[in-house]
Amino acid sequence: MGDLTEELSIPDNAQDLSKLLRSTSTKPHQIAEIVSKFDKLETYFPKKEIFVLDLLIDRLNNGNLDDFKTSEHTWIIFTRLLDAINDPISIKKLLKKLKTVPVMIRTFFLWPKDKLLTRSVSFIKAFFAINDYLIVNFSVEESFQLLEHAINGLGSCPTTDFALSYLQDACNLTHVDNITTTDNKIATCYCKHMLLPSLRYFAQTKNSASSNQSFIRLSHFMGKFLLQPRIDYMKLNKKFVQENASEITDDMAYYYFATFVTFLSKDNFAQLEVIFTILGAKKPSLECRFLNLLSESKKTVSQEFLEALLLEMLASTDESGVLSLIPIILKLDIEVAIKHIFRLLELIQLENLNDPLFSSHIWDLIIQSHANARELSDFFAKINEYCSRKGPDSYFLINHPAYVKSITKQLFTLSSLQWKNLLQALLDQVNHDSTNRVPLYLIRICLEGLSEGASRATLDEVKPILSQVFTLESFNNSLQWDLKYHIMEVYDDIVPAEELEKIDYVLSSNIFDTTSADVEELFFYCFKLREYISFDLSDAKEKFMRHFEILDEERKSNLSYSVVSKFATLVNNNFTREQISSLIDSLLLNSTNLSSLLKNDDIFEETNITYALINKLASSYHQTFALEALIQIPIQCINKNVRVALINNLTCESFCLDSATRECLLHLLSSPTFKSNIETNFYELCEKTIMSPEMAISETGDEKKEIEDKISIFEKVWTNHLSQAKEPVSEKFLESGYDIVKQSMSLSNGDSKLIIAGFTIAKFLKPDNKHRDIQGMAISYAVKILENYSENFESETIPLFRISMSTLYKIITTGQGDISKHKSRILDIFSKIMLRYHSKKVYHAPEEQEMFLVHSLLTENKLEYIFAEYLNIEHTDKCDSALGFCLEESLKQGPDAFNRLLWNSAKSFSTISQPCAEKFVRVFIIMSKRIARDNNLGHHLFVIALLEAYTYCDIEKFGYKSYLLLFNAIKEFLVSKPWLFSQYCIEMLLPFCLKTLAFIVNHESTDEINEGFINIIEVIDHMLLVHRFKFSNRHHLFNSVLCQILEIIAIHDGTLCANSADAVARLITNYCEPYNVSNAQNGQKNNLSSKISLIKQSIRKNVLVVLTKYIQLSITTQFSLNIKKSLQPGIHAIFDILSQNELNQLNAFLDTPGKQYFKALYLQYKKVGKWRED
Repeated sequence: MGDLTEELSIPDNAQDLSKLLRSTSTKPHQIAEIVSKFDKLETYFPKKEIFVLDLLIDRLNNGNLDDFKTSEHTWIIFTRLLDAINDPISIKKLLKKLKTVPVMIRTFFLWPKDKLLTRSVSFIKAFFAINDYLIVNFSVEESFQLLEHAINGLGSCPTTDFALSYLQDACNLTHVDNITTTDNKIATCYCKHMLLPSLRYFAQTKNSASSNQSFIRLSHFMGKFLLQPRIDYMKLNKKFVQENASEITDDMAYYYFATFVTFLSKDNFAQLEVIFTILGAKKPSLECRFLNLLSESKKTVSQEFLEALLLEMLASTDESGVLSLIPIILKLDIEVAIKHIFRLLELIQLENLNDPLFSSHIWDLIIQSHANARELSDFFAKINEYCSRKGPDSYFLINHPAYVKSITKQLFTLSSLQWKNLLQALLDQVNHDSTNRVPLYLIRICLEGLSEGASRATLDEVKPILSQVFTLESFNNSLQWDLKYHIMEVYDDIVPAEELEKIDYVLSSNIFDTTSADVEELFFYCFKLREYISFDLSDAKEKFMRHFEILDEERKSNLSYSVVSKFATLVNNNFTREQISSLIDSLLLNSTNLSSLLKNDDIFEETNITYALINKLASSYHQTFALEALIQIPIQCINKNVRVALINNLTCESFCLDSATRECLLHLLSSPTFKSNIETNFYELCEKTIMSPEMAISETGDEKKEIEDKISIFEKVWTNHLSQAKEPVSEKFLESGYDIVKQSMSLSNGDSKLIIAGFTIAKFLKPDNKHRDIQGMAISYAVKILENYSENFESETIPLFRISMSTLYKIITTGQGDISKHKSRILDIFSKIMLRYHSKKVYHAPEEQEMFLVHSLLTENKLEYIFAEYLNIEHTDKCDSALGFCLEESLKQGPDAFNRLLWNSAKSFSTISQPCAEKFVRVFIIMSKRIARDNNLGHHLFVIALLEAYTYCDIEKFGYKSYLLLFNAIKEFLVSKPWLFSQYCIEMLLPFCLKTLAFIVNHESTDEINEGFINIIEVIDHMLLVHRFKFSNRHHLFNSVLCQILEIIAIHDGTLCANSADAVARLITNYCEPYNVSNAQNGQKNNLSSKISLIKQSIRKNVLVVLTKYIQLSITTQFSLNIKKSLQPGIHAIFDILSQNELNQLNAFLDTPGKQYFKALYLQYKKVGKWRED
């Protein structure tokens, strides 16, 4: 009832009490307090409930006492009194006094917004209670008035679900859904009361509009009450915009137009144009968004309207309007771009310097428009005309790589005949006027398109035409050399003998000097021609190098990359080492070019280039890019002396610790030299490659994990020597290492790096090795380190303490040592350490993890204890491995202890809490992976565990990550351990999946929702693919699941992405297309085919339910375009298996809107979804 400031004094006689209640100064909360004490009232007060109810009705009818309407106490008492009075006739008489409709409307209007935030809407419950006794009739205007106030309150609702409930309650009270016919009067009333509040709400919820059911409901009202054929909505729209122009914001105007786009058919483009013009006049900045909306909805306006808009934009002085609107106009109608190409090309040329991205975008759209209209050859004629007329300032359109790329990627649309006509026309133009570079640029574009993907037939047909290039007489145009080079790239045998004879003239003339602007094309021509015939390349090579040396650094780098990548063999065999070295120097200036070059394995066949490249990189070992490049070079290409020098340089102290250096060293040591410092001197190896304990544990996050997962440099060198232990150099090195670590571990305070070396060596000792005692020394030394830490707890001893425990674990689990004699000592040490931790209330996660690993090996036959300890430490992958090792050791003694632990885990699902849920699920997964096929009790316990998880877990106590882990594991087990899943288990998993989907979509963020949704759909998919036979007589279960999944997608359309819908489409497709049917008769083809046919026949009878659900949701909630497009393959798969009989049944079952949608859907299927032989 709320807190009262002071206790109300209640009279002890009926007269005074009634007087107090009737007093106009008595507040609602005071009346509520009196009513709450009726049961304790000693005063005789007959029919007191009727008296108070009559009093409240009087107060509510009083227009001057609005505080009664806005008080929760009023409505709580009102409802309570209706329940308390057992005389329906008296209640009806009293309620007839209430001015029900005005009171309801006024209450919705006055109800405080802050109470909506707390979901306090007690008055609605009271109104429904009134409806139980009286039929409350609202006129259309009264209904719209109440809904107006309800809609105004939606924005204050704390969640979209509560907003929908609030709106739906208002609709149910007014029975607005019973208004079946709409006329201009109703539409006018709608515009007066509901339209503006609806638009305000649309603007407020713009980020979640498509998934907001209140938004969809209000949009439906607009379509129902305004956008109907019998209504003059254009007149009403104009009047509404004029009267409310000052209140309509940009977002409101956008959603207003969006609703028109949604409800008006494609045939109403004239009306859309008028609405566009009206709203655009008031909100010019929205025209771009309006056009985008038309483009996304696949609805358009007339070409004339778009042309007028384009010309207006081109003439506009508002540059931002031009830049934003023009691309969208061109997307809406390709004819606009084709018709006004010259105006658009002028715009591109004008904006190229100011906004190159905009210019290239318009260029792309022009080309795409011509390609879609099959008029690409006409485009060449137009651009030829334009550039020839405008001159060099326009040449970037046909010369700049980005602009050229836009053309070449569309050239596949040309037919062979178009290719021939286009090239012949361009060559004729060149012969007519060789000074015009435009046709030469266009021919070069054509050549790039031919080399990228033209068919062999096309290449053969245009070959005679292209051969004409070699007959061009004007050698003063350097583009001819570029054309000839590109032609030779496309064809291997096109160069005529006359061209080969001209090479001496070319090399001896002054062409290289007179064409300096584009001389590189001439060099490429000469180099390419050298691959055809043998001639002295010295002059051309020298001239090339002179040209190369005068370039700036960037052009040098790009030219060196082009030459080395295109003419690697020629450069390798004809250029001097100094020239190759100069080219490589420039190439290394651009790491992107270097990376691209190294991706081509053929380059390593060129010894001179590879030699120069390796030497340059080796001399740049202090730079990361050089180390990364060296890793990409096959180790066989790197000379042994170079490897020795590199290893020595890289093991300098200042370089040895970064990841790039480690990677490079491991690459170099993959082919050992046995000559570098670290490979010949054990002290040097330890000093340069073993991190100090402090540095080893300072590695964090992904870097530390990456290092742990890979062999260390020390281990690599040591194992290299072990692989040839009998060779003198390795035997000497190994003996030296054994002696050094023994000596160090015999000391009480040995060198930490040597101790770590000893720990590592102990892992690689074989049983027959004469130095086997090092393992015992390593274990004893590790235990001594543990003991020292337990006594001193000094921070500087922590690093070696952790490394020691890690060593103990590795030695024991690899079976290389015996720890039994140290067992009790280690357990005492751990107890002492943990007691100290708890007494100081200090959290030592890394140390506890390492202790857990060792502890797991020492507590035999105490699986529950180990697993409980696991739940109390911070998780790492190593801890998972330790648990697995414990289980495997226990299973060697039999499954009893394992099954007991599995039973305890199964029953723990009912008590699990979120802080440890993720680790608990990991425990369950680790155990499930080790359930053997012959462990029948384990199978049963696995099913019990899943049932417990289904029964007791929800998102709050279980957590999203835990669900994701569990369902990932189930997905894996469905394939790897199908015998774990009984018929009961499979059928139980279906509602478990649906329950989890409902949790996730209502509680998680968008990214997590989509990830979880796809994961669970894949689980259902795996159930179907692997266990389809279990659904032979259970198609109704699967149909129900599919229908609910479609409903989830419809409700959460704006949250779920296209990938989620793709997953559902795959699931439906797999449902309709069985292919993994087992066959009892040795898989004979005819039996298998007949079995599949029987399954399809069974599915055909049941799958109509899914298609009906999709049609119903498409009509009522309207899937977004992306979702609908993604679901299409699944819907088409349903049509694939339906016979005409089922199609007729479905058509007879549907209502009129359903039949219309079904017809459109089936026509679309026949057009794009049905398989055809052509």
